[in-house]
Amino acid sequence: MAGGGGGRSLEVTPTWAVAVVCFVLVAVSIVIEHIIHLIGQWLKRKHKRALYEALEKIKSELMLLGFISLLLTVGQGPISDICISKSVGATWHPCSKSKENETSSYDEEEEDHRRRLLAAGESFRRVLAAAGTDKCAAKA
Repeated sequence: MAGGGGGRSLEVTPTWAVAVVCFVLVAVSIVIEHIIHLIGQWLKRKHKRALYEALEKIKSELMLLGFISLLLTVGQGPISDICISKSVGATWHPCSKSKENETSSYDEEEEDHRRRLLAAGESFRRVLAAAGTDKCAAKA
């Protein structure tokens, strides 16, 4: 989704391709909803009230997750424009500086045995979209 690869924009994508993708997504959603409904009916027939209530909870959580996903997709642009200063960002670590220093010295000892995700010389800031630019650096 966030890849800035060589894909086409939506404006130049054929209408039939967009329609097919939307149809597949809607069809899969309908099939899943029907399967959940059938499971719910079976649980009611077998008098498995607790399991039926758990299934209803799962359905409500899936709907909430879908709604949150929709909100994040719609608000992706404004959310990505939010900039936080480096001084504020440096204070929001889950561990104290002494703990981070202890872990980094431990990582240096164990470097031969495993792959490290963040190297000491690299910046901790990452741009997720490869084709994107650093908007916060442009504002500063």
